[in-house]
Amino acid sequence: MGPLAGIHVIDLSLLLPGPLAAQVLRDMGAQVTKVEPPAPGDYMALWPPMVGDVSATYATVNRGKSIVTMNLKQDDDRARFYELVRQADVVLEGFRPGVIDKLGIGYAKLASLNPRIVVCSISGYGQTGPYAQRAGHDLNYQALAGVLSIAGGETASPPNPQLQVADTAAGSYAAAMLIVAALFECQKTGRGRHIDVSMSEQLLPLMSTLYAGAEAQGGNPRRDGELLSGGAPCYRIFRTKDHRYLTIGALEPKFWLELVTRLGLPELSNAAFHGGVADADDLAARLAAAIAEKTRDEWLAIFADADTCCEPVLSFSETRDHPQWRARRSFIALATPDGGTLHVPKMPASLAGFDTDERDA
Repeated sequence: MGPLAGIHVIDLSLLLPGPLAAQVLRDMGAQVTKVEPPAPGDYMALWPPMVGDVSATYATVNRGKSIVTMNLKQDDDRARFYELVRQADVVLEGFRPGVIDKLGIGYAKLASLNPRIVVCSISGYGQTGPYAQRAGHDLNYQALAGVLSIAGGETASPPNPQLQVADTAAGSYAAAMLIVAALFECQKTGRGRHIDVSMSEQLLPLMSTLYAGAEAQGGNPRRDGELLSGGAPCYRIFRTKDHRYLTIGALEPKFWLELVTRLGLPELSNAAFHGGVADADDLAARLAAAIAEKTRDEWLAIFADADTCCEPVLSFSETRDHPQWRARRSFIALATPDGGTLHVPKMPASLAGFDTDERDA
Protein backbone atom coordinates (compact mmCIF):
# COMPACT_ATOMS: atom_id res chain seq x y z
CA MET A 1 0.00 0.00 0.00
CA GLY A 2 1.00 3.61 -0.38
CA PRO A 3 2.47 5.83 -3.11
CA LEU A 4 5.91 4.17 -2.95
CA ALA A 5 4.63 0.61 -3.38
CA GLY A 6 7.13 -1.29 -5.54
CA ILE A 7 10.12 0.78 -4.37
CA HIS A 8 12.88 -1.15 -2.57
CA VAL A 9 15.03 0.72 -0.06
CA ILE A 10 18.21 -0.65 1.49
CA ASP A 11 18.81 1.01 4.85
CA LEU A 12 22.44 0.83 5.97
CA SER A 13 22.03 3.48 8.65
CA LEU A 14 22.07 3.21 12.43
CA LEU A 15 20.68 5.23 15.33
CA LEU A 16 17.96 7.78 14.48
CA PRO A 17 18.27 10.01 11.36
CA GLY A 18 18.65 7.34 8.66
CA PRO A 19 16.32 4.73 10.18
CA LEU A 20 13.60 7.36 10.65
CA ALA A 21 14.00 8.50 7.03
CA ALA A 22 13.70 4.87 5.90
CA GLN A 23 10.66 4.46 8.15
CA VAL A 24 9.00 7.45 6.49
CA LEU A 25 9.59 5.82 3.10
CA ARG A 26 8.42 2.47 4.39
CA ASP A 27 5.19 4.02 5.63
CA MET A 28 4.67 5.48 2.15
CA GLY A 29 4.67 1.92 0.84
CA ALA A 30 8.34 1.16 0.14
CA GLN A 31 9.86 -2.20 0.98
CA VAL A 32 12.78 -1.59 3.36
CA THR A 33 15.64 -4.00 3.99
CA LYS A 34 17.73 -2.86 6.94
CA VAL A 35 21.30 -4.13 6.75
CA GLU A 36 22.93 -4.18 10.18
CA PRO A 37 26.51 -5.11 11.13
CA PRO A 38 27.19 -8.20 13.26
CA ALA A 39 26.51 -8.01 17.00
CA PRO A 40 25.74 -5.67 18.60
CA GLY A 41 24.07 -4.56 15.35
CA ASP A 42 22.33 -1.20 15.57
CA TYR A 43 23.17 -0.12 19.10
CA MET A 44 20.01 2.00 19.15
CA ALA A 45 18.34 -1.33 19.96
CA LEU A 46 20.05 -1.14 23.38
CA TRP A 47 19.09 2.50 24.03
CA PRO A 48 16.78 2.91 27.04
CA PRO A 49 13.96 2.98 27.83
CA MET A 50 13.48 -0.66 26.92
CA VAL A 51 10.27 -2.51 26.09
CA GLY A 52 11.13 -6.06 26.97
CA ASP A 53 14.47 -6.69 25.27
CA VAL A 54 14.13 -3.94 22.65
CA SER A 55 14.57 -0.19 22.80
CA ALA A 56 11.30 1.74 22.43
CA THR A 57 13.10 4.12 20.05
CA TYR A 58 14.46 1.29 17.90
CA ALA A 59 11.06 -0.38 17.72
CA THR A 60 9.41 2.88 16.66
CA VAL A 61 11.70 3.67 13.71
CA ASN A 62 12.23 0.13 12.41
CA ARG A 63 8.65 -1.08 12.07
CA GLY A 64 7.95 -3.43 9.19
CA LYS A 65 11.53 -3.56 7.93
CA SER A 66 13.30 -6.78 6.97
CA ILE A 67 16.44 -6.95 9.13
CA VAL A 68 19.49 -8.75 7.77
CA THR A 69 23.02 -8.97 9.14
CA MET A 70 26.03 -8.35 6.91
CA ASN A 71 29.68 -7.60 7.51
CA LEU A 72 30.44 -5.39 4.53
CA LYS A 73 34.17 -5.74 5.18
CA GLN A 74 33.86 -9.40 4.13
CA ASP A 75 33.88 -10.30 0.43
CA ASP A 76 31.00 -12.77 0.59
CA ASP A 77 28.67 -10.38 2.45
CA ARG A 78 29.65 -7.55 0.14
CA ALA A 79 28.72 -9.77 -2.81
CA ARG A 80 25.33 -10.41 -1.18
CA PHE A 81 24.91 -6.67 -0.78
CA TYR A 82 25.69 -6.10 -4.47
CA GLU A 83 22.92 -8.54 -5.39
CA LEU A 84 20.47 -6.54 -3.26
CA VAL A 85 21.56 -3.31 -4.94
CA ARG A 86 20.93 -4.70 -8.43
CA GLN A 87 17.24 -5.07 -7.52
CA ALA A 88 16.91 -1.96 -5.32
CA ASP A 89 15.93 1.65 -5.95
CA VAL A 90 17.48 3.42 -2.94
CA VAL A 91 20.45 2.94 -0.64
CA LEU A 92 20.38 5.06 2.52
CA GLU A 93 23.53 5.35 4.61
CA GLY A 94 24.80 7.35 7.58
CA PHE A 95 28.51 6.54 7.72
CA ARG A 96 31.14 9.23 8.10
CA PRO A 97 31.99 10.65 4.64
CA GLY A 98 34.32 8.42 2.66
CA VAL A 99 33.54 5.20 4.53
CA ILE A 100 31.27 3.73 1.84
CA ASP A 101 34.01 4.20 -0.75
CA LYS A 102 36.50 2.39 1.52
CA LEU A 103 34.00 -0.45 1.92
CA GLY A 104 33.62 -0.73 -1.86
CA ILE A 105 29.99 0.36 -1.82
CA GLY A 106 30.37 4.02 -2.87
CA TYR A 107 28.01 5.63 -5.34
CA ALA A 108 30.24 5.06 -8.38
CA LYS A 109 30.42 1.32 -7.65
CA LEU A 110 26.70 0.97 -6.92
CA ALA A 111 25.75 2.98 -10.01
CA SER A 112 27.87 0.62 -12.12
CA LEU A 113 25.71 -2.24 -10.80
CA ASN A 114 22.43 -0.35 -11.10
CA PRO A 115 22.40 2.99 -12.96
CA ARG A 116 18.99 3.82 -11.48
CA ILE A 117 20.13 3.56 -7.88
CA VAL A 118 19.58 6.57 -5.62
CA VAL A 119 22.15 6.76 -2.84
CA CYS A 120 21.40 9.11 0.05
CA SER A 121 24.18 9.90 2.51
CA ILE A 122 23.17 11.54 5.79
CA SER A 123 26.00 13.07 7.81
CA GLY A 124 26.51 15.78 10.35
CA TYR A 125 28.27 18.34 8.17
CA GLY A 126 28.10 16.98 4.62
CA GLN A 127 30.40 15.05 2.30
CA THR A 128 32.68 18.04 1.63
CA GLY A 129 34.12 21.02 3.49
CA PRO A 130 36.56 21.33 6.41
CA TYR A 131 34.06 19.81 8.86
CA ALA A 132 33.22 16.73 6.75
CA GLN A 133 35.10 14.33 9.06
CA ARG A 134 34.12 16.04 12.29
CA ALA A 135 32.09 14.06 14.82
CA GLY A 136 28.90 15.58 16.17
CA HIS A 137 25.39 15.13 17.47
CA ASP A 138 22.12 17.05 17.26
CA LEU A 139 23.14 19.63 19.89
CA ASN A 140 26.34 20.42 17.98
CA TYR A 141 24.49 20.77 14.67
CA GLN A 142 21.95 23.17 16.17
CA ALA A 143 24.79 25.20 17.63
CA LEU A 144 26.71 25.50 14.36
CA ALA A 145 23.63 26.43 12.33
CA GLY A 146 22.71 29.25 14.72
CA VAL A 147 19.58 27.63 16.14
CA LEU A 148 20.75 27.79 19.74
CA SER A 149 21.69 31.47 19.41
CA ILE A 150 17.97 32.33 19.31
CA ALA A 151 16.86 29.89 22.04
CA GLY A 152 16.21 30.85 25.65
CA GLY A 153 16.48 34.20 27.35
CA GLU A 154 19.28 36.74 27.05
CA THR A 155 20.48 36.19 30.62
CA ALA A 156 20.42 32.37 30.59
CA SER A 157 22.40 29.70 28.80
CA PRO A 158 20.79 28.30 25.65
CA PRO A 159 18.66 25.28 26.58
CA ASN A 160 19.43 21.67 25.72
CA PRO A 161 16.53 20.95 23.32
CA GLN A 162 14.90 17.55 23.76
CA LEU A 163 13.45 17.68 20.25
CA GLN A 164 16.21 16.47 17.93
CA VAL A 165 15.32 18.87 15.16
CA ALA A 166 18.63 18.41 13.31
CA ASP A 167 18.41 14.62 13.34
CA THR A 168 14.73 14.54 12.38
CA ALA A 169 13.54 17.65 10.49
CA ALA A 170 16.92 18.47 8.90
CA GLY A 171 18.08 14.87 8.63
CA SER A 172 15.32 12.29 8.32
CA TYR A 173 12.58 14.36 6.70
CA ALA A 174 14.92 16.29 4.39
CA ALA A 175 16.40 12.97 3.26
CA ALA A 176 12.99 11.39 2.66
CA MET A 177 11.84 14.40 0.63
CA LEU A 178 15.00 14.45 -1.49
CA ILE A 179 14.88 10.69 -2.08
CA VAL A 180 11.32 10.97 -3.38
CA ALA A 181 12.43 13.84 -5.66
CA ALA A 182 15.36 11.76 -6.96
CA LEU A 183 13.06 8.79 -7.65
CA PHE A 184 10.76 11.08 -9.63
CA GLU A 185 13.76 12.44 -11.55
CA CYS A 186 14.92 8.88 -12.26
CA GLN A 187 11.59 8.10 -13.89
CA LYS A 188 12.38 10.78 -16.47
CA THR A 189 16.13 10.31 -16.90
CA GLY A 190 16.66 6.62 -16.12
CA ARG A 191 19.55 7.53 -13.83
CA GLY A 192 19.84 7.81 -10.08
CA ARG A 193 22.01 10.21 -8.15
CA HIS A 194 24.00 10.64 -4.93
CA ILE A 195 22.19 12.86 -2.41
CA ASP A 196 24.35 14.63 0.18
CA VAL A 197 22.30 15.51 3.30
CA SER A 198 24.15 17.56 5.90
CA MET A 199 22.01 17.71 9.02
CA SER A 200 23.58 20.94 10.26
CA GLU A 201 23.30 22.56 6.82
CA GLN A 202 19.69 21.47 6.31
CA LEU A 203 18.81 23.42 9.47
CA LEU A 204 19.66 26.65 7.63
CA PRO A 205 16.66 26.72 5.25
CA LEU A 206 14.38 26.12 8.24
CA MET A 207 15.51 29.56 9.42
CA SER A 208 15.37 31.35 6.06
CA THR A 209 12.99 34.05 7.26
CA LEU A 210 15.02 34.66 10.41
CA TYR A 211 18.24 35.02 8.42
CA ALA A 212 16.51 37.34 5.94
CA GLY A 213 15.16 39.48 8.79
CA ALA A 214 18.56 39.66 10.46
CA GLU A 215 20.18 40.68 7.17
CA ALA A 216 17.58 43.38 6.61
CA GLN A 217 18.16 44.78 10.10
CA GLY A 218 21.93 44.58 9.86
CA GLY A 219 22.35 42.48 13.00
CA ASN A 220 21.49 39.27 14.77
CA PRO A 221 18.10 38.33 16.23
CA ARG A 222 17.90 38.66 19.98
CA ARG A 223 17.26 35.52 21.98
CA ASP A 224 14.21 37.18 23.46
CA GLY A 225 12.30 40.39 22.88
CA GLU A 226 11.64 39.84 19.18
CA LEU A 227 8.04 39.65 17.92
CA LEU A 228 7.83 35.87 18.37
CA SER A 229 10.21 35.54 21.33
CA GLY A 230 8.47 37.55 24.00
CA GLY A 231 8.62 41.05 22.53
CA ALA A 232 4.90 41.07 21.79
CA PRO A 233 2.54 40.88 24.79
CA CYS A 234 0.01 39.16 22.54
CA TYR A 235 2.36 36.27 21.71
CA ARG A 236 3.61 34.75 24.92
CA ILE A 237 3.31 31.87 27.36
CA PHE A 238 1.54 32.69 30.63
CA ARG A 239 1.36 30.79 33.91
CA THR A 240 -2.03 30.02 35.44
CA LYS A 241 -3.09 29.88 39.08
CA ASP A 242 -2.31 26.15 39.31
CA HIS A 243 1.15 26.63 37.76
CA ARG A 244 0.14 25.29 34.38
CA TYR A 245 0.62 27.27 31.18
CA LEU A 246 -1.41 28.88 28.40
CA THR A 247 -0.05 29.95 25.03
CA ILE A 248 -1.48 33.15 23.59
CA GLY A 249 -0.99 33.89 19.88
CA ALA A 250 -3.35 36.83 19.35
CA LEU A 251 -1.31 38.52 16.63
CA GLU A 252 -4.28 39.91 14.69
CA PRO A 253 -6.50 42.72 16.06
CA LYS A 254 -9.66 40.58 16.05
CA PHE A 255 -7.95 37.93 18.16
CA TRP A 256 -6.56 40.54 20.56
CA LEU A 257 -10.00 42.09 21.04
CA GLU A 258 -11.51 38.70 21.84
CA LEU A 259 -8.63 37.90 24.19
CA VAL A 260 -8.85 41.00 26.36
CA THR A 261 -12.64 40.74 26.42
CA ARG A 262 -12.49 37.18 27.76
CA LEU A 263 -9.80 38.20 30.24
CA GLY A 264 -12.02 40.95 31.58
CA LEU A 265 -9.67 43.67 30.34
CA PRO A 266 -11.73 45.46 27.65
CA GLU A 267 -9.87 48.70 28.37
CA LEU A 268 -6.85 47.17 26.60
CA SER A 269 -8.67 46.69 23.31
CA ASN A 270 -6.85 49.61 21.67
CA ALA A 271 -3.43 48.93 23.22
CA ALA A 272 -0.31 48.55 21.10
CA PHE A 273 -0.29 44.82 21.64
CA HIS A 274 2.51 43.98 19.20
CA GLY A 275 5.10 45.61 21.44
CA GLY A 276 7.83 47.95 20.35
CA VAL A 277 6.47 50.57 22.72
CA ALA A 278 7.58 51.63 26.18
CA ASP A 279 4.68 49.95 27.96
CA ALA A 280 4.97 46.52 26.27
CA ASP A 281 6.20 44.82 29.43
CA ASP A 282 3.58 46.58 31.53
CA LEU A 283 0.91 45.36 29.14
CA ALA A 284 2.23 41.79 29.34
CA ALA A 285 2.29 42.05 33.14
CA ARG A 286 -1.40 42.98 33.17
CA LEU A 287 -2.21 39.95 31.04
CA ALA A 288 -0.07 37.74 33.28
CA ALA A 289 -1.78 39.01 36.42
CA ALA A 290 -5.23 38.34 34.97
CA ILE A 291 -4.33 34.83 33.79
CA ALA A 292 -2.77 33.99 37.16
CA GLU A 293 -6.15 34.47 38.83
CA LYS A 294 -7.64 31.25 37.45
CA THR A 295 -6.53 27.67 36.85
CA ARG A 296 -5.65 26.38 33.43
CA ASP A 297 -8.87 24.39 33.11
CA GLU A 298 -10.95 27.37 34.22
CA TRP A 299 -9.41 29.40 31.43
CA LEU A 300 -9.93 26.60 28.94
CA ALA A 301 -13.64 26.65 29.76
CA ILE A 302 -13.72 30.43 29.29
CA PHE A 303 -11.87 30.23 25.97
CA ALA A 304 -13.60 27.06 24.72
CA ASP A 305 -15.69 28.90 22.10
CA ALA A 306 -13.37 31.90 21.68
CA ASP A 307 -11.65 32.70 18.38
CA THR A 308 -8.44 34.02 19.86
CA CYS A 309 -5.50 31.59 19.43
CA CYS A 310 -5.26 30.33 23.00
CA GLU A 311 -4.12 26.77 23.74
CA PRO A 312 -2.76 24.96 26.79
CA VAL A 313 0.75 23.55 27.10
CA LEU A 314 0.03 19.82 27.16
CA SER A 315 2.09 16.96 28.49
CA PHE A 316 2.66 13.92 26.26
CA SER A 317 -0.05 11.93 28.02
CA GLU A 318 -2.50 14.83 27.64
CA THR A 319 -1.58 15.18 23.97
CA ARG A 320 -2.25 11.50 23.25
CA ASP A 321 -5.71 11.83 24.83
CA HIS A 322 -6.63 15.19 23.28
CA PRO A 323 -9.94 15.03 21.37
CA GLN A 324 -8.41 16.66 18.27
CA TRP A 325 -5.79 13.96 17.86
CA ARG A 326 -8.25 11.22 18.84
CA ALA A 327 -10.68 12.44 16.18
CA ARG A 328 -7.94 12.43 13.55
CA ARG A 329 -6.54 9.09 14.79
CA SER A 330 -3.08 10.63 14.96
CA PHE A 331 -1.46 7.86 17.01
CA ILE A 332 -0.83 4.20 16.28
CA ALA A 333 -0.76 1.21 18.60
CA LEU A 334 2.65 -0.37 18.00
CA ALA A 335 2.95 -3.99 19.11
CA THR A 336 6.22 -4.73 20.92
CA PRO A 337 8.18 -8.01 20.94
CA ASP A 338 7.14 -8.74 24.54
CA GLY A 339 3.44 -8.54 23.66
CA GLY A 340 3.00 -4.98 24.90
CA THR A 341 1.85 -1.84 23.10
CA LEU A 342 3.42 1.55 22.49
CA HIS A 343 1.24 4.47 21.45
CA VAL A 344 3.31 6.62 19.10
CA PRO A 345 2.48 9.26 16.46
CA LYS A 346 1.72 8.11 12.94
CA MET A 347 4.18 8.86 10.16
CA PRO A 348 3.52 11.77 7.74
CA ALA A 349 2.06 9.65 4.92
CA SER A 350 -0.58 8.14 7.17
CA LEU A 351 -1.36 11.50 8.77
CA ALA A 352 -1.86 12.98 5.29
CA GLY A 353 -4.36 10.30 4.31
CA PHE A 354 -2.29 7.86 2.23
CA ASP A 355 -3.17 4.20 2.70
CA THR A 356 -0.66 2.52 5.01
CA ASP A 357 -0.70 -0.47 7.29
CA GLU A 358 -0.41 1.59 10.47
CA ARG A 359 -2.87 0.43 13.09
CA ASP A 360 -4.90 3.16 14.80
CA ALA A 361 -4.47 3.49 18.54
